[in-house]
This record gives sequence, C-alpha cells and structure tokens, in this order.
Amino acid sequence: MEERKLTFREKLGVLSAIIMFLSIGMIMGGNGAGNMPLLYSGAAVFSIGAGIAIWLIMNSEDKEEEY
Repeated sequence: MEERKLTFREKLGVLSAIIMFLSIGMIMGGNGAGNMPLLYSGAAVFSIGAGIAIWLIMNSEDKEEEY
C-alpha cells in the first residue's frame, strides 16, 4: 500500500494541536507551582497555537456554505 504524504495545511494542524497540548501543561504546571511567568508564557504559546488553528479554519479551501 502506498503511503500518502501530508499536505502543508495538515502538518500545520498537527503542529498547532501539539503546541496547544504542551501549553496546557505549562499553564497547569505554572498555576500549580505558583510560577506566574510560566503560566503567562503558557497562555501566550496557547494563543499562538489557537491562532494557527483559527487561521486554518477560516481559510479552508473547501467552503461549501458562504455566509
């Protein structure tokens, strides 16, 4: 069976999911330890991953419904 290669948009989606997953750990660890710079940097990293995900959703190529 031939393996299908991931497109650039699929790779970006996986990257944003990994970024958000790791930043949730930074937020929870920073909050639990009382380390506020770690908490805030985790929130900033999460917002970067969320921005990538929202950009991918808003600029999807297969728009069936236009609002």
